[in-house]
Amino acid sequence: MRNKKKLWALQIIILAVICIIGCESDNDKPNMDFVYPLTVGNSWEYESTFTLDFDSLATYNGLNDTILYHTGSVEIIANEVIFDSLEVYNFASIMNENGYIFTGNRYYNNNDDGLFCYGHTNVSNISPKTNNNYFYIKFDNKIFNNIREIFNYIENDEIGNQFSKDDSIHYDLVKTLEYPLEEDNQWIYRTYDTRTDKTIIGWEEIDVPAGEFNCWKIQYSYPESNWDDDVEAYDFVSKDGLVKRFSEVKNLECIDEDGNFLGYLILTEERYLTDYQIID
Repeated sequence: MRNKKKLWALQIIILAVICIIGCESDNDKPNMDFVYPLTVGNSWEYESTFTLDFDSLATYNGLNDTILYHTGSVEIIANEVIFDSLEVYNFASIMNENGYIFTGNRYYNNNDDGLFCYGHTNVSNISPKTNNNYFYIKFDNKIFNNIREIFNYIENDEIGNQFSKDDSIHYDLVKTLEYPLEEDNQWIYRTYDTRTDKTIIGWEEIDVPAGEFNCWKIQYSYPESNWDDDVEAYDFVSKDGLVKRFSEVKNLECIDEDGNFLGYLILTEERYLTDYQIID
């Protein structure tokens, strides 16, 4: 009888431990009722690392592995109306790429279905060369001058987007997030020249210079492209906004000014939050 009582007590302890672990796990998950924090004055600061990893042929032809460090910031500067009727929040961004400053604006708002971007200012995507060697990069049968142009093409479909409603703002309606945020949610993000989907594949605790955050992990995919296997991209989003972005593009062809093949390149970007301000 005494052994049965001990066994029963042990089972109770095990169940309690399982319950505690399960409860802690549930509490660690990001808030499923989360909506993106849209308040004038909210701001986010980021650092980005670009890694250029050339194959042996490219290295033989004079291209050297390179790591570039960039900084940037995003701030909600106004709540305004665009295109005569759309109420939006103006996200102003500044990017410093090796001393070259680039600015731009994107216009967001939440509704019951998700976070939508309605447009962006028409800013130049031209940035300095990736290193001292003069070469071009071929991707998706298109020629790019530098790494920033490639990421703009993959993330924003800049080359294919010709829609505009006035001289200063491009009409660019995309669903950035779909509410409520739930694991396995999938939605169409873009449908211009190349369709882009997003899927919430889980959650992770992310440690960045701005702190530790419980984040939804959101994967990008390109189901109608012929380069889906060559691109891997994720966003990590918490209740305080975008915490981290990881993008990697493989099998990029490097060519010289005459179109001669120099070798292949793997290009990786990691963007992470260094500081932020959220106004309640």
